[in-house]
Amino acid sequence: MRVMPMSKPPLDDLLKVSSNRYVLAIVAAKYARVLTDKAIAGLLDDTVKPVSKALEEIANLKVKHTPPGRGIK
Repeated sequence: MRVMPMSKPPLDDLLKVSSNRYVLAIVAAKYARVLTDKAIAGLLDDTVKPVSKALEEIANLKVKHTPPGRGIK
């Protein structure tokens, strides 16, 4: 099985936004879900995949997130 690396946006650009890869994955998944819902409603075109668009907007600082707190509360 051959794994294709992600090329756009580069992971280095995404890690400048947040140093935690897991937080980036969660933020991208949640925002991609929002984009999918908008595409289904006809508010966005669906030519670009939602996860790709979400990662691109995170890298361009269009999507903001707060880092999670530390420890269990």
